[in-house]
Order: sequence, then C-alpha cells, then structure tokens
Amino acid sequence: MGASDLIGRLALAGVRLARIGEDRIAAEPREALTEELRELIRQHKAELLSALEPADRGRELRRQRVLAKLKAEPDKQRVAIFDPDFDRDFVLCTLAIRDVGTCELRIPRDRYDPWLVLEAMARAKQ
Repeated sequence: MGASDLIGRLALAGVRLARIGEDRIAAEPREALTEELRELIRQHKAELLSALEPADRGRELRRQRVLAKLKAEPDKQRVAIFDPDFDRDFVLCTLAIRDVGTCELRIPRDRYDPWLVLEAMARAKQ
C-alpha cells in the first residue's frame, strides 16, 4: 500500500493527516482512528511524511504571503488571499487576523464569492 492509497483509506474513515515539523504526523479526529489505522500510519510513516510535505510547503508559503500582506497594511486588522487554482472543486482562502493568527478556508467553487468573504471580514470589525 502506497502513501496515496493509505491517505485515501484514512479519508474514507474520516481521518485527516497533517505533517507537524520534520518527523511527526497528526491524525484527526482521534476518535476515528482504529488500532489497525494507527498501525498502518506507523508502518508507512516515512512515506506519509514525504507525501504530506508538498501540501505543507504550500500552506506555509500561503501563510507567509498573507502575513506579509498584513504587515504591509498596518491599518487593517484582517487580510485574505484567494487561490482559485487550488483544487477543481474548491477555492482556497488564506486569512490572517492581526495578533490572532492565520487559517485556511476551502470554499466550494460553486459557492465562491470573494466579495462576500471580504464583506464578512469588514462586518467582523464592527
């Protein structure tokens, strides 16, 4: 079983993986993990870490971009960048809130309206 097969099997079980640092993997939600799935993750850890690396690198690059944009606009509390090419079915919105943190939102493409997101951000300031 390759890493992509295992990631797919975990996804069918409702488990999401994320790379933490150089050599750790987070699997959530923990309640969905069976002992069999835990063992598969242990057995294929190196392959999973390699498979998860590109996604993490892109996430970190987007996070750095949105934080740079926030720094460049000191009058704003919130900024967002959108990646319409992220996925066939989703648009990715990376959001930074000053002195709070960052997050990513996967917005279904058929419901995507960047102006609505920006309007919601403006309303949140009130």
